[in-house]
Amino acid sequence: MKRVLTVGMEYTGSPIEGVEFEQLGLCRSDIDEARAAYPLYEYDVIVISPQSYSHFLFGKEGAHSGSDQELLDLKTDYREHDLDTVFDSTDRQNELEAALAAGATVVWCMAEPRRMNFFGYRETSLGYLAPAMTAAIRRSGQILKKGRRVGFIDPDTSFAAYFENLSAVGGWGIALEHDEPGLSTIAATPEGYQLGAKVEIGATTGWLITPPLTQEATNHLILGALAVSKAEPDAPRYHGIFLSHTSVDKPFVRKLRRDLMARGVPKVWLDEAEIQVGDSLIAKIDEGMAMSRYVGVVLSHKSIDAPWVKKELDVAMNREISSGEVVVLPMLYEECDIPTFLRGKLYADFSSEEKYVEGLEKLLRRLKI
Repeated sequence: MKRVLTVGMEYTGSPIEGVEFEQLGLCRSDIDEARAAYPLYEYDVIVISPQSYSHFLFGKEGAHSGSDQELLDLKTDYREHDLDTVFDSTDRQNELEAALAAGATVVWCMAEPRRMNFFGYRETSLGYLAPAMTAAIRRSGQILKKGRRVGFIDPDTSFAAYFENLSAVGGWGIALEHDEPGLSTIAATPEGYQLGAKVEIGATTGWLITPPLTQEATNHLILGALAVSKAEPDAPRYHGIFLSHTSVDKPFVRKLRRDLMARGVPKVWLDEAEIQVGDSLIAKIDEGMAMSRYVGVVLSHKSIDAPWVKKELDVAMNREISSGEVVVLPMLYEECDIPTFLRGKLYADFSSEEKYVEGLEKLLRRLKI
């Protein structure tokens, strides 16, 4: 059974054998169990359209969706519908990351980022649950237009029928102004604005598409998402890597490990994931370094003086010298005084959110077999 979750839109087409459609929202189940989606990693296909806060919180348009003070109106109606109470963005974001890692097809519909001052400024882009993609959309710039024609359509995309329907019947109302790295065009207006793109930004993968304006187009969009092929015969293979770091940098290292594994790296050695109660620390670390083709050293203010990191780096550099092969991969997390013997090496730069994606791609290119 394939499970399809639609957030902010509904499938009304003919039933499909072996497919279950659910129109639900991203609110917390303990606040509104009837309208809350199950954990996102339980779905094979996810389509999110955050046209208003009600759309992504409860799955569909609500009484206040057109209001300029929608968040206040929701809280006034029912105190528990305060955005910070009804929506756990971190939890849902972690679920989406797990869903992507498991191979789920995710489609985000472009939406005007309705910004409201509600105990600080909030935007409907919260509903995307994908900060990397949200940042790419902001850099690209969205343009609101009323259009009926679609210029370019990638004939190989599963969404070709959707874009053809927009051109023939429904039209479109929003597009991206500029190309952005990580967004590959699958449909565009005659003057070159993006109406659809394949998203490949680090571990954030899926499709970003102009929203449907009719129910017929909505059905085409959801069926297009369902038709996306899961086959990846040419998926790259990767060497394993040992992550040498200090405990202060653990949050960054955990994220990096998740992203590397989501991109197909089979073995990313991290102490807390490998060492069990009763194990010898030294023996397990030696084993982890021995079984990893590369040793990635996370460079930060704390790590360059950390005894454990120094020892692991010493072992890895000796292996590199004796083998004549590259073993040590420097990864800059914070601007710091890089050890002298690493200064001649090209490093992967993770020192800012903007540089993270590029740093990840550089690291993956080195790990690739």
